[in-house]
Amino acid sequence: MDRGLQILDASEETQAEFDRLAAVWKRETAHLSSPSMIAKHWAYERIVEMGLVAIPLILRDLKKAPSLWFMALFAITGASPTRPDDHGNIDALRASWLDWGERNHYI
Repeated sequence: MDRGLQILDASEETQAEFDRLAAVWKRETAHLSSPSMIAKHWAYERIVEMGLVAIPLILRDLKKAPSLWFMALFAITGASPTRPDDHGNIDALRASWLDWGERNHYI
């Protein structure tokens, strides 16, 4: 695992808060094309503030469908499992982070 991270189980309350924030974030940024603007949304920032407990929640969401969770995962973990060639390739970034999550027992 990177940075000595430990796996934390989310409570039902934490899961519900994540689901609410993620839905708001996706709905309110669906029209944006700038990844940096998408990551500056208040709900995204709140999810990042959740810290380690958010990692499995983010990865499970990412496993369901592509979404721009990569900056949040990096901000929380400090990990960088992607290759420079993957920049801009959402499918490759997604695959790299999901592989990282499996290797580190988050999913």
